[in-house]
Amino acid sequence: MADRLAEIQQAIDSFQMDAARALLREELVENPGADAYYLASRAAITHGQRVEFLEKTLEIDPAHRLAQEELADIRRVKSGPAQAPAPRPVQESAPPRVKLASVGKRWLAILIDGVIAALPTMLLMNINGAFLALNAAMLSADDAIIAAAFSQFQNDFIVMNLLVSAAYNLFFMTRFNGQTPGKMMLGLRAVKKNGARFTFVDALLRNVIGYTLSGMFLLGYLWALFDRESQTWHDKLAGTVVIDERAKKMI
Repeated sequence: MADRLAEIQQAIDSFQMDAARALLREELVENPGADAYYLASRAAITHGQRVEFLEKTLEIDPAHRLAQEELADIRRVKSGPAQAPAPRPVQESAPPRVKLASVGKRWLAILIDGVIAALPTMLLMNINGAFLALNAAMLSADDAIIAAAFSQFQNDFIVMNLLVSAAYNLFFMTRFNGQTPGKMMLGLRAVKKNGARFTFVDALLRNVIGYTLSGMFLLGYLWALFDRESQTWHDKLAGTVVIDERAKKMI
């Protein structure tokens, strides 16, 4: 079905390989066509599988240009060409790839998530009576009491916000496969470089432990400015990159 093929293509472009393979298993049983086998070659786990699926694509449709070119490239590399091949013209039908997200959009998404996470933090602080204690200290008109109360409020807020942010990121990153509300608003998604779906452990490594490491003097975030794949320290820890799903360009 065309709709399922489009869904498979989108999953591959978003590095959601587990989802793509699950859909491909159904498609190859119900509609084992050339396009399905070609997409299977793009989601193949091993090199041998990729070659097998490309050959099957050409068996069904000998004129499938993309399969022809990719299989020729594989054989050319294997045999060791005597001379460099002439550059191929860009095919309009070539499947698109998503683009790595800009550092600016990533930081804006983090800011949005920070504002959203601050709301339940303030609510919990209010339930816990932190605002009442601070207000009582303000009414005392004693500078020492006010300073101590404000310092306590600040410390309590930091601890509460860390706990809320951890729960917030763990929930959304696993539930929505690499997306938080901030990323959703900007069309961004954190994806595993190996194509796997986000797990609880991945979210814990990246968005809890990793965020703590990257937050040290902001060095882990600034690292993305100079990294070839715009990876922060928490990306490197979890083996992820952040992509812009609204920009269909080559990585």
